[in-house]
Amino acid sequence: MNEKNNNLINAFQDGFDSDIHIGRLFVVKYDKLYHQYNVSLHIDIEEFWTMLKDEYKLNDENILLSYKSSKDKKINQLDKDSSQNLVEIKKEFLIDFNAYHLNFYYSDNNDKAIVDNIISKTIERKPKAKHKNKFYMVARSRRSEYGFELKKFKIDKHEINIEELYNDDFSKVNKRIHEFVQEKKQNGIVMLHGKYGTGKSTYIRYLMQNSKNRFIFMPNYMVHELSSPEFMPFLSNYENSVLVLEDCEDILRPRSMGNRNEALVNLLNLGDGLLSDALAIKLICTFNADLKKIEPAILRKGRLIARYEFEPLNVKKAEVLAKKSGIDMDVKQPITLAELFNYNKENFDKKSEGKHLGFGVVK
Repeated sequence: MNEKNNNLINAFQDGFDSDIHIGRLFVVKYDKLYHQYNVSLHIDIEEFWTMLKDEYKLNDENILLSYKSSKDKKINQLDKDSSQNLVEIKKEFLIDFNAYHLNFYYSDNNDKAIVDNIISKTIERKPKAKHKNKFYMVARSRRSEYGFELKKFKIDKHEINIEELYNDDFSKVNKRIHEFVQEKKQNGIVMLHGKYGTGKSTYIRYLMQNSKNRFIFMPNYMVHELSSPEFMPFLSNYENSVLVLEDCEDILRPRSMGNRNEALVNLLNLGDGLLSDALAIKLICTFNADLKKIEPAILRKGRLIARYEFEPLNVKKAEVLAKKSGIDMDVKQPITLAELFNYNKENFDKKSEGKHLGFGVVK
């Protein structure tokens, strides 16, 4: 293998079969070190590329790399928000961008004024954030600066009547949570707990449908990434968002039980600490464990905005809901929403089938 090809291999992240590392590519391509400048902006990919072409007389040959993926359930349609592009503006000046980030790489031969000009023109065209009926899931990424990215999902809108689906004592709590979610520059923790099927996820769906805030869902298998040194810098790009941690009892265990997970420390700081002042992140934590098995510091006043234990729907309300929903059943004891809506479903594998609530509503 000649020296030139050997240098090209150095542009890859972890060997030839992995993603290209843009910084290494810059060094290999131009044989120079670079300045790097990153900025978080929500952009329209097509409009941004049109602006670059017009401003710097570019064409498709200036696109060095382009990652694209199809929309969820629509494999014949590309999802613009999930695309990643690397463009050579001019010699020794690269810009890596997606729908939420601009990353500039340039040498001493180029003026930072180019960076400022692109950012200025981008802000002029910056679209208004539209987060209603959408949520974003944290995913790992080998192409992003911190190793994480957000995947956007659209949720089908459903009529969710709080008065009908929950017991009467929830009305006051719902009002407080709803006000908290709408407040700007506010932080704190909302704790929602109770047995499976009582409507925790359905309620979060309701909040999403009635809020313009960005909701960021962190899957259970990634909750421990809260302790990652890269996660907080990544999260700092999304101020005033609502971070949803479902089934997160593992990191909520009391420190007295030997839980020294840094994820718990970061969660507490997000709720009421230096990080909370800087990021204004609102936390919604759901769990199914007994409250006695939860770190007491989370329940401290000032940090805890609201806490509610979802219980089965009482007999009277369950009867009314069943009748309205066309479910022919004789309610003799309190029942969960999952049990009520799956009353007539044959249970083959001990799991609820058919119509259900939460993030996976079946029409």
